[in-house]
Amino acid sequence: MLQTARVTYDSHRCVLGATLLLIPLEVFAVGTAQAGAANTGTTSFTQAKRHLETIYADHQVTLYCGCPYESRSSIDFTGCRYAPEPDQPRAHRVEWEHVVPVQVFGRAFEAWQLGDARCVNSKGLAYTGRRCASKVDPRFRAMESDMYNLYPAIGKLNELRSHRSMGEIDGEERRFGGCDFELDHDRVEPSTDIRGDIARTYQYMDSVYPGFGLIQDDDRAMFENWSEIDPVDDWECERARRIAMVQGNVNAFVDEACAAREALREASS
Repeated sequence: MLQTARVTYDSHRCVLGATLLLIPLEVFAVGTAQAGAANTGTTSFTQAKRHLETIYADHQVTLYCGCPYESRSSIDFTGCRYAPEPDQPRAHRVEWEHVVPVQVFGRAFEAWQLGDARCVNSKGLAYTGRRCASKVDPRFRAMESDMYNLYPAIGKLNELRSHRSMGEIDGEERRFGGCDFELDHDRVEPSTDIRGDIARTYQYMDSVYPGFGLIQDDDRAMFENWSEIDPVDDWECERARRIAMVQGNVNAFVDEACAAREALREASS
C-alpha cells in the first residue's frame, strides 16, 4: 500500500511543496536491467503511460516550463512561468511527450509507409501510419513505448513541437510568458536546464535502436555539449532507476553519469 509524506523538493525550474508517494520497491521490480539493450519490458504506449504515472507520482512537473501538475487535466500555472494562450484546451492538459518524435523513427517502418494486410478498419478500409505500425510491428511498439523517451509535457507544447528537431535558435522570442521554449519552422529550443536530459535521451535512443538515424551528424556534437553543460541531477538519476526496474534495460548515458556523480560525492565526503 502506498504511504504519503509531506516534502519540499527542487525541480529543474521551481521549488514547490508536494505530497510524496513512498512507493515500495516491489512496485517497480521486474528483474535485472540490461545495459545497452532496448526496451523489452513495456509493449504498448498505453502500458508505458500507466507505469509513468506511478514513476512520476512524487515528481509531477512538466519537462518544458517546469509546471507542477496534480492530474492530467490540472496544471498549476502559478508554480511556473508558462502563460497559456487564449482558447487553447491542450494548454491545460498534461500529455506524454516523445522527446525523439514517433514520426522520426516511425516513417522507417514499412507498415507506417505502405500499410499491411492486417491494417483494415471495421468498414474494410485500409490504413497506414502510426496506427498500423503499432498494430503489426513489435519493434515499433517497443520504440513507441520506451519510457526513457517519454516525459510529461503541457499538451499545447507537445502539439507545437510535433516532430520538429531539437536545436538552438537565434533570438529569444517568448510566446508563452516567461517559459524558455522557442520554436521556428523546423526546430525547438528547450531551456538550458533540461538540455542534458534531452541530449541523453537522444543518445540512448540512437544507441539502442541503431539504423534509424535518430541523431543527425550535424547534431551529434550539439547533444554532447548539451550533456556536458547540463549534467544529471538527483531526479534524472532516480527517474532512470525506476524506469530500469520496470523496463528491464538501462539508459547507459544516464546510468554512467549518475555513477560518476555518486563516486565524486563519496570521494569528497
